[in-house]
Amino acid sequence: MSKTRVQAAALALAAAMAATVFTSACGAPHTTSGSGKGRQLVAQAMPLPDAGIRAGWPQARVEQGLAKGMRLPLQDYMLGYAEVVDVENARDVVKQECMQRLNFEYAPEPSGLHPSTAYDSMNMERRYGITDRTEAAAHGFTPPQVAADDDDTAAEDTELAREDAESAVSGWDTAMNQTCIPEANAKVGVLYETDAAGDLASQSYDATAAQTSVRNAVASWSSCMAGDGHPVKSLDDAEGRFAVPKKPGLKPGKAEVSLATDDVDCKQTSNLVGTWYQAETAYQHRQIASHKHELEAEKARNGKLIERARAVLAARK
Repeated sequence: MSKTRVQAAALALAAAMAATVFTSACGAPHTTSGSGKGRQLVAQAMPLPDAGIRAGWPQARVEQGLAKGMRLPLQDYMLGYAEVVDVENARDVVKQECMQRLNFEYAPEPSGLHPSTAYDSMNMERRYGITDRTEAAAHGFTPPQVAADDDDTAAEDTELAREDAESAVSGWDTAMNQTCIPEANAKVGVLYETDAAGDLASQSYDATAAQTSVRNAVASWSSCMAGDGHPVKSLDDAEGRFAVPKKPGLKPGKAEVSLATDDVDCKQTSNLVGTWYQAETAYQHRQIASHKHELEAEKARNGKLIERARAVLAARK
C-alpha cells in the first residue's frame, strides 16, 4: 500500500467542504461590471456547522471492529477532523469579511457538512484495510460515509458556476489574493505548514510492513483468504478489486461483500491488525524519541493555529 491510505485520509481532511450552495442571491445586491467600488454589500454571513452536524463527524476513538480502541503514538501530534474544519471555516470567515469590506462578493460554503471518512491522517479505522465486519457486510469496501452520500453533482456544478461568477468581477482576484488571503493567513494561520507527524506516519507504515512479524501475518491472512476462494497477496490487492461505486449510495454486489467480510474474518484469524498495530506502536515510539523537538514544535504551532481559529469563530457568533 505504501502511502496511499495515509495520503487519502490527509487529502480528505484538508479538502472537507460542504454541499450547501450559497449563491449571491442571499441578500447581497450586486453589479455585473466594474470593480464593485461604490456599492454597499450586506451579504449573509457564512453559516457554520451546528451541534447536530458536528455530532456526525468522525471521532478520535475507533468504536468497533478489529481496530477498536487502537490509537498510535503519532496521533498525539496530529490535527483532528474538527480542528481542521474549524481552521478552514475561520479562514473563510476572515476572507468573507475582508471581501465584503472591499465591496466584493464572497459566499463560501462551510467545511464540515460532508464528514471525512477519517478522524485524522492516520486513518486508524482503515489503516490496515477494512476492519469492521458489520460495515463490510453492509457496504463492502466502501466507507459508510461515502456509501450514504447523495449524488450532488448538480450542487457541485452550481457551486462552481457561483465561484466563477464571483471571481469574474474585475478586481476580485486581486482583492482575494493580495489582501484577503494574506489577512486570513495573519489572523488564523495556514493548515499543514509542516506535517512532520504525517510524514513520519507514512514512514512508519512502510517500515513496519517490511518487518518479519507483519510479513508473516500478511502471509497468514493471504493463506486464509485463498482458503476462502480469494487468491490475494496484499491488502491493496483485495480492496483494489472493487472501486468505490461511481454513484454514491449504490449497494455492493455479493462478490464484494463476500470478499470484504472474508477479509475481516481472515484478519481476525491471522491477528494481522493486532500484529501490525503492535509493530507500529513500538516503531512510532522510537520515531518520536528521535524527532521530539520537531514534533513538539509542530504541535505548539498547531495549538496556536486552533486557538486563533476558534477565537475568530467565537467572535462571529
